[in-house]
Amino acid sequence: MNSESALRELGRRFGLEDRGHEVQRLLLYLRLLEKWNARINLTASTAWPAIGVLFEEALWAAGFFPEGGARHLDIGSGAGFPSIPLHIVRPALRLELLESRVKRAVFLESAVAELKLSGTAVVCQRAESYLRRQAAFEFDVISWKGIRISREAFDLLMEACRPGARFWIFHGGRLPVADPAELRRRLTLVRSEEFPGRPGWQLSIYEKGC
Repeated sequence: MNSESALRELGRRFGLEDRGHEVQRLLLYLRLLEKWNARINLTASTAWPAIGVLFEEALWAAGFFPEGGARHLDIGSGAGFPSIPLHIVRPALRLELLESRVKRAVFLESAVAELKLSGTAVVCQRAESYLRRQAAFEFDVISWKGIRISREAFDLLMEACRPGARFWIFHGGRLPVADPAELRRRLTLVRSEEFPGRPGWQLSIYEKGC
């Protein structure tokens, strides 16, 4: 089975068989990844055994995502996983992709344009630089995967985000922050789910209190 057939089958597993427009967008995203990965290092491989688990994780996580037009900041977006596939199947959300590496940010801008993802912006900055400029923001969800949030960035997030904001953290055995104990002290764990497609990998959702 080739990658496109495998992605269609994955879509059927997650109930997308009657949502053809979204499946076509997922397929276009796959083609963009294959095209761009030949020129810049977006993912370790675009072979289905490697990239399929990234699509699966995104579609799995979408099942926990709030309905409606949530405002979502994704930090260290890289190649766009899981935020771009998640946005494709949750089109009402408003998404900001924060990526410090210029080539990856250029890819994200191209993908957003070609996929026609409305309500989506790409910002090419380091997290600390971006957050220092924010006195406050109204994001409902802040997420990160594959990066470690510094103590400075975490403190700035705490200052800027509103009460009730939720932090979606994709991680292995250790929380990817400089001080996990401080995160647990200042945020409340509301949900922890193990990703069935990758042993030892999970999604932890924390909430900021009043």
